Amino acid sequence: MKTYILIFFILFASIIVILKLITSPEPVRPPEIPLYMKGYDTERSTYQNSDEAHYKQSMNEEIDDQKILAFAKAFVHVQSYMNKAGNKASYKETRKIVQNHGLSVEVYTKIASRMNENPDFQNRVQEMINDVN
Repeated sequence: MKTYILIFFILFASIIVILKLITSPEPVRPPEIPLYMKGYDTERSTYQNSDEAHYKQSMNEEIDDQKILAFAKAFVHVQSYMNKAGNKASYKETRKIVQNHGLSVEVYTKIASRMNENPDFQNRVQEMINDVN
């Protein structure tokens, strides 16, 4: 009986933690590395070949309306496929759907990520998704 209560308590605590993470008002980010833990290479510029700089640059790129419209159409088809396939959904099929709409998976993911970070952009994309439906 005690083990059942312990299992129930652990399950309950896990659900609460997961719900807190899911309903977090801002995205969860990894902690920033303190300066004393960073290694410095004096042979190259700080901003060249930096993954962080590349990420910031790619996130600040302008995404035109054509790509957003293609994303909206792909998003609707991917969601439809996921609902029909359920647990049997495959990455290959979703990738194929995205590519059939003229987008790479990288661009599709970039647009989805920007939606999470920018409410104005999210509203703009959501309007296009609603128009597609």
